[in-house]
Amino acid sequence: MEHKLTTTEDGQSELTIRWSKEDDPMGFLYGWVSRGYLESFLRTLPKPGEGGNPTDADDAYHMALGLNWLAEHADRRLELLLLLLRDQFGASWGTLGAALDAPRSTAKSRYQKVAKDYAEHGDYVDETGIHSGPPAEVKKLVADRLKSRDTQDKAIENAVSRLKAGDRVRDRRDPARQGTAAKTALGQWVIDWDGEGELLTSGEDIVPLD
Repeated sequence: MEHKLTTTEDGQSELTIRWSKEDDPMGFLYGWVSRGYLESFLRTLPKPGEGGNPTDADDAYHMALGLNWLAEHADRRLELLLLLLRDQFGASWGTLGAALDAPRSTAKSRYQKVAKDYAEHGDYVDETGIHSGPPAEVKKLVADRLKSRDTQDKAIENAVSRLKAGDRVRDRRDPARQGTAAKTALGQWVIDWDGEGELLTSGEDIVPLD
């Protein structure tokens, strides 16, 4: 897929998008554009207070239809990205929260719901990507994994709450990465990672060494 954004001689912006059958195998992009849903999005996004200035009830209905179509499909894509972030790439709850512009607890709850919803259809994500299997087996696998991770999260939270300046720690995602803990006046953890120097680090990414 390619796109090109240019400015015309009279100062207007012009966007050209090119895609192939491989980029849009199910025709979602083509349908979005051909049905006028892209136009609805572009009319309403820049000036939200004007609602896209619909000319009549039919125009307003068509715009609402297009925006709802986009919202539903975008939400499904976002849900899969949450699974990929957490289960394939090992992102922290803080990273998921930042992606959703929401608290960590909200991001965790949404991730858990999505993981269970996917498992109902026999789908799950691990370090190697997306997989499918018998729904009953996948539901058990995901339920066990969520329970195990909750236990691990609580254990790490308890350990970090007892952490003192000068204690040795490791990175949650990279056990070989180790450092020495320090704490700022604001209560944030700064880790002096061996060979890397001091870096502000989220408590959920710190695992105290025994």
